[in-house]
Amino acid sequence: MKGLIVDEQGCVRLVNDIPFPEPGDYEALVKVECCMICNGTDMEIIQKKLEETTRYPLVLGHEGVGVVVKTGKKVRNIKVGDRVLRVSLPDSEKYYSGWGSFAEYAIVKDGKAMIEDHVDVQEGYGALSQQVVDKDITPEQASLMITLKETCSALRRIQLKETDQILIVGDGPVGLSFLNNLNYMGIKNVDLIGNRKMSLEVAHNLGVRDTFWNKDEEDKARMLTKKYDVYIDTVGNKSTITQGTRVLCEDGILAIYGLRTGDELSVPIKGIRNITIKMLQWPIPIEEEKTHNYIQEGIRCGKLKTKELITHRFSLDNYESGFLAIQNKKALKVNILFS
Repeated sequence: MKGLIVDEQGCVRLVNDIPFPEPGDYEALVKVECCMICNGTDMEIIQKKLEETTRYPLVLGHEGVGVVVKTGKKVRNIKVGDRVLRVSLPDSEKYYSGWGSFAEYAIVKDGKAMIEDHVDVQEGYGALSQQVVDKDITPEQASLMITLKETCSALRRIQLKETDQILIVGDGPVGLSFLNNLNYMGIKNVDLIGNRKMSLEVAHNLGVRDTFWNKDEEDKARMLTKKYDVYIDTVGNKSTITQGTRVLCEDGILAIYGLRTGDELSVPIKGIRNITIKMLQWPIPIEEEKTHNYIQEGIRCGKLKTKELITHRFSLDNYESGFLAIQNKKALKVNILFS
């Protein structure tokens, strides 16, 4: 079957020789409808910088959505015709799995049934975020739900207060999804700093209080005069983390979501006595699962805005244009359509 793979040289290619998956007893076969390009993780995989994916060639993608066409004999919480998100492929004899949503067909597991039956319980917990989507949620909205659920569950782990003063660092899809969720939660004291004028305009459409353009020294200096209770770093490199220590209130929270910290975290501690550092660099499936209905309702009632974040759509055959749009900073979220 067709799909996108990353080869040993880090090149993305469309191939037509991916082995067709056969669902096991606790699995369902899914016909993929669409998959978003993840500006963070997918690019890390292509650049061979993600430690969870070290074997190539691999099938790319983890923001895929599709319709169930077949179920294993012990599946009881998923049925044929259900739309499901976070579809994936296992390793095959030809390709490893970079989660593998960029393929014509993929697999989801019935994690709840696995846990109830005490079969591969740990794997069952890992599959809890592979969930059925309500009929009124479109495939595109369902795909975006993955980022919205990840960021929502991260915000819940921070345990915010409505009165918190918050700064989001980064104006990519993740930073804007944090902002989208905070506005939905009713937390209004949220500022954002970023590099792209286009994204800062989107931030205003999503309800930001104030924005700072990182490329304007006066704007950045204005940001550094403020104090925040929570600093959400979606970039996660040494300079952005250090910046956080300068603008946090006493007993503030430095929440690091970005993946660019490498193997070591360096935080200057001179003059710092009372801050909390929270590492939020990977979703916890059971926590992500808990946000599912909440995120669906936010989309349904229009409080979670999806149109502002999805800026480009391409067919699978035209995938190169999608990756180019991200590399050239022309796009926020790019949706690759299979049908």
